[in-house]
Amino acid sequence: MRPCIGPSQEGSLHENHDRGATAVLARGVHGASTPPAALFAMLDGHGQEGAQVSGFSQKNLFAACTAALAAGHGPSEAVAYAFEKTAAALEGRSGIDCRFSGSTAVLALITPSPSGRVITVGFVGDSRAIVGRAKPGRAGGRAQAELMTLMLTRDHKPDDPKERLRLQQARAVVRPSRVQHPTTGQFVEVGCTRVWDTGQVYGVAMSRSLGDTQCHPFLIATPDVESRPLNEKDVKLVMATDGVWDVMKNEEAMAIAASLAPDQAAQKIVHESATRWDKQMPGRRDDITCLVVDLAAADLQL
Repeated sequence: MRPCIGPSQEGSLHENHDRGATAVLARGVHGASTPPAALFAMLDGHGQEGAQVSGFSQKNLFAACTAALAAGHGPSEAVAYAFEKTAAALEGRSGIDCRFSGSTAVLALITPSPSGRVITVGFVGDSRAIVGRAKPGRAGGRAQAELMTLMLTRDHKPDDPKERLRLQQARAVVRPSRVQHPTTGQFVEVGCTRVWDTGQVYGVAMSRSLGDTQCHPFLIATPDVESRPLNEKDVKLVMATDGVWDVMKNEEAMAIAASLAPDQAAQKIVHESATRWDKQMPGRRDDITCLVVDLAAADLQL
């Protein structure tokens, strides 16, 4: 196993709650039957215990997914199992008060298949993963400035059509925060749409996460899990928290990833995102974390 941590920039308001990590698992790490695999995670904690939630969750997602693979589960089952076990452990034995704290999570798993490699992604919240694919006619993706950007995840926001329907069926309260107008004294709605607990005391600006148990059963930890084959034209993987995506388009991040070595690209994406936060919203910079992966690297030829 060779762990690697992506570059991260602490926000302006609190300690860094983001966690990003990678690991390449060789046969025999967890027993002779363990299949070769590569794991990548990106998490963004929030709330007072956000750093503890994201750190605990990242370690447990890796451990549970690896254990499931060693037990013979397929990639999709292993990823779903990892989220189920992590959510249960977080709420049951972590010792972390996660009623008013939680974390987004993206777990990406690359495994071999008879026809090549497959990437399986499970996700909750609004951290994001994208793949850069060489355009037709660009053999092997060598003209990397010509990458198409493909989404691997979908942000779990309350106004997403699928999530909105689920929340309506659950009779959840979904609205922005309410504050008292300084002149009229009337309550007005401000900010982004949130999912609220039954007492409307605590609201979360996403519809799925790990933790945030105060908002259960409306806000859930069940991931969406998607798989897709990788071929020689899929050359870059970019994963980042919303500290990047709130100020940078997918295509911009991929253009940077295409033009530099992975470590340099990730550093540039983080630096550029921090510069935009400080220019557009002084004093409000979010935590910013990014991983850039060269899918053609020798470690990933499983």
